[in-house]
Amino acid sequence: MNWNTSDLLLGALQSIVDTAGDLDYEVVVIDNASTDGGLEKIVSKFETNPRFLFIQNEKNIGWAAINIMLEKARGKYIVTVDPDAVLHKDTLQILFAFMETHQKAGAVTAKLLNPDGSLQRYYRRIMTPSAYFFTTLIGRVFDKYFFRLRHFTHYRYENASFTEVTEVEQPAWPCLMWRREALGAYIVDTHIPFYFVDVDMSRRLYDRGYKIYLLPEATITHLKSTSFSKTKNKWRTQEYNRSLLYYFKKHYPVTFLFILLQQLIDGILRAGATLILGREPLR
Repeated sequence: MNWNTSDLLLGALQSIVDTAGDLDYEVVVIDNASTDGGLEKIVSKFETNPRFLFIQNEKNIGWAAINIMLEKARGKYIVTVDPDAVLHKDTLQILFAFMETHQKAGAVTAKLLNPDGSLQRYYRRIMTPSAYFFTTLIGRVFDKYFFRLRHFTHYRYENASFTEVTEVEQPAWPCLMWRREALGAYIVDTHIPFYFVDVDMSRRLYDRGYKIYLLPEATITHLKSTSFSKTKNKWRTQEYNRSLLYYFKKHYPVTFLFILLQQLIDGILRAGATLILGREPLR
């Protein structure tokens, strides 16, 4: 999916072509109403390749654009490759082979590397009411001074080496292969266009009895420079709060009012901290 990241997208698409080998694959490129004009260069480069399908949206519908893949893609598995991702040799083959032999794997992800080859820790546990508490300012204080950051470390897989196949409850999306039958009627809940789309998807897979794994031999370079970084901080905060409430109302309705109260208190504290520190504290 592309939104004003055509300069990066070219590298991602070329890495698919260069590394896919003899896999039977198709590439669906969805442009979310970009205004940078760069997509035309990409279309001209790959339009003669019968494996490529280009879709131009008239308006930006956020992550929900990925749902188009369920309609347009014909494969047994669906893979998302972000514009700022470059696949390494045999990555797709490794992901595919694992899915073929592990029927309870609802999704598999590659190990994400920084441009210098170091590990990117873009993996999280499923967001639960208790996990959310320890992302609030009050919760983080409790975690730091009473639990020695045990909850922070656990939630973010800080102690995982990822040198062997590892179950990760909530993977990042730069290179993620899904089992089509595990997804259900949609990939992205259209009520969550930006934040928490990955959390919701992971929760739904686990609710259906599937698991998600990271395969260390499958690797990509992730540049962490996406269209989402171009949005304003105030909008991000508003969208994060709205998406969080929708997620908890959907999956944890019994505790929803308690989550709402925590969010209100945390918002007030974060606003005060931002005035003092000049930046919003880490979530």
